[in-house]
Amino acid sequence: MVNNSSHLKNSLIITEAEKSGFRGKVNAKCIECQFDPMKQDSWQLQIENCGCKNCPLFEVRPRPTNK
Repeated sequence: MVNNSSHLKNSLIITEAEKSGFRGKVNAKCIECQFDPMKQDSWQLQIENCGCKNCPLFEVRPRPTNK
């Protein structure tokens, strides 16, 4: 299970990092830093709930547009 979780996280990081532009790179870094595939929440929700206000990417982290 740990191997599958690690594979999922790495796969998400690669997928996002390969996107063109700024957003994919930010998403990839946030996934690397905050995403725990063992939790039930999606990576988007986990990153939305990030409380690391000292992070230089905090203001541009992935968040839903409807909030």
